[in-house]
Amino acid sequence: MDVAIVHTGVRVSPERVVEFTARVDGKAICVELEQEAINRLVGPESRDENSLLTALQRKLETVRIAIEAYVFARGLPMDGHLVLSSRDLASFVADPGAADVSIR
Repeated sequence: MDVAIVHTGVRVSPERVVEFTARVDGKAICVELEQEAINRLVGPESRDENSLLTALQRKLETVRIAIEAYVFARGLPMDGHLVLSSRDLASFVADPGAADVSIR
């Protein structure tokens, strides 16, 4: 399966919205991140548009893999719109709010 991110759009006001345009096997789809998914991916501190976009640019490969896993497991959405939740990213990104546990 060939998955590529084509475009990233970010809005922080009135609420944080992150959308990607991705191409999956030649078909364009719109991918949106839920608020908790944004927090899991870049943390809650990215409040302005520039810092959020910069943080997302470093995580594009993670998002691409999450899109690929979603489509592999569930297929392409018929309406061409996919929403990634925090749960969809859980396998690829550690929860920044989770406490570190060390085993001795």
